[in-house]
Amino acid sequence: MRIWLLEYLRQAFTTELPWTSCRHTWNTNSCVTSHAILSSSTNGSLRISTANISMNLNATAAMSAEEEFFKNNILSLSDGIEDVGYLRWNLVLWAIVIKTIIVIALLKSVKTIGKMMLVTTFLPLLIGLAMFIQSCTYSGVKEGILFLITPDFTKLSESRIWIEASFMAFYSLGPGWGGVMVMGSHMKFHNKCLRTVLVSVCGDVFFALYNSFILYAVLGVMASEIGVPLEDVVKSGMSVGLVGYSRALAYLPAPYIWSVVFFFSVLIVDLDAEVICTETVVSFLKGFGNKLGRHIHLLLVMLICLTTFLINLPFCTQAGPYMFQLVDWYLPTWSVVVIALSQTIAMMWLYGGDRIDSGLKDMIGRKMPHVLRVAASYISPVLLLMLLLVSFVRYRPPTYGSYEYPEYTHVIGWLLSCSIVVPIPLVIIVKIVNLQGSFMERWNTLTQPSRDWGPSDSAYRLQYLQRLQIKRSWADIAFYNLTGRQRYSSKGQSETLPLERVD
Repeated sequence: MRIWLLEYLRQAFTTELPWTSCRHTWNTNSCVTSHAILSSSTNGSLRISTANISMNLNATAAMSAEEEFFKNNILSLSDGIEDVGYLRWNLVLWAIVIKTIIVIALLKSVKTIGKMMLVTTFLPLLIGLAMFIQSCTYSGVKEGILFLITPDFTKLSESRIWIEASFMAFYSLGPGWGGVMVMGSHMKFHNKCLRTVLVSVCGDVFFALYNSFILYAVLGVMASEIGVPLEDVVKSGMSVGLVGYSRALAYLPAPYIWSVVFFFSVLIVDLDAEVICTETVVSFLKGFGNKLGRHIHLLLVMLICLTTFLINLPFCTQAGPYMFQLVDWYLPTWSVVVIALSQTIAMMWLYGGDRIDSGLKDMIGRKMPHVLRVAASYISPVLLLMLLLVSFVRYRPPTYGSYEYPEYTHVIGWLLSCSIVVPIPLVIIVKIVNLQGSFMERWNTLTQPSRDWGPSDSAYRLQYLQRLQIKRSWADIAFYNLTGRQRYSSKGQSETLPLERVD
């Protein structure tokens, strides 16, 4: 996706955007401009004129100039996933550029990331605000915004809407991916983490609404310029994807300027996400030791970037888009829901809401809000399990337009999904087998927090170790998660864990 953004950005540096006309070598006889397609949507037929050919086509057989640009120029799409074709060297070059940027951004780990986020957070906001203000100088903005905020309650009965909305929440907020925990682990002990969580969630909602208002304002201008209802613009798929955005940008004044700033802002946000994902993997690998010396961080970053670059090479071929959609369909969907469900159960029911509240009191001086504790321990696991079951029931194999993937690709897709989730139960089984004692004794040992983990400050660590000695049952944890009150005695301690002061 990032390499396609870079190619769009490169080709936007021209006074006439190449995706707005049908006069290029990659265009076919079916190519028509967006104006012609939408203007003919009421009568179902249109007349297409190219340089040397004039023919009558049905509107459903036509392809917009933006779609042909994306399919034939950016992607150079082959006939199927088995038709790999040749390696697109311009895309390979962009992949090298992206990996180089990632290495530079992670030279000093989170210190560099923090400075990078100052740019990647506020620059898209400023660019989006400029686009919105410019759009407001044209007619159609009001209709576009009204179309956005006017509710259609019939959509609430469609399970597909809920599934896609839930997955988008995972994409935007980042639970289950590991990046949130890695960034949080670098914060100070007394950091106001509860405030950070609330600001992050509210900020995510704000950014979603902010971007939606900007996009639908542009679409409203576009519909007004063309002279068709905005419903026809949205039904044509113009509100999503690179094709839709490039088509909408073409209807702004000085579109080449807006295209450059738009694709640049989207690119840096996308790079921000990859930087955090790379740092997550680096932090995980650093936990296995420091045998590489003081340059271990830089070496791991370069190793991961080189590995991911080699993995990305197949996506730079003519069959790359088919492979990308297959991986995107199976890899980051239901598997991340399973991981999030496992994390929720482990934190609220194995570690326990009481221990979480005790840790929060040490850090910020207060417990988790009651509504958040109930949501995390009772509501979230149920909703995640329902999302998982409904997504399985409503499962449908991926398609790329009218292209249907061969059967063996679905097997590959499910294997990719399982490769993320299966290690979780496998590690649990291996750990249980390697321990001694009855099954319950082994389980109790595994579900106890490690003594290597906890506050680094000696005073807080002593209190933490004392709390670990308190005996609790499942019923005790359930009662606390529901009420926020302890049902057990704070003096009930186990003699199997001797206290030590860690200096």
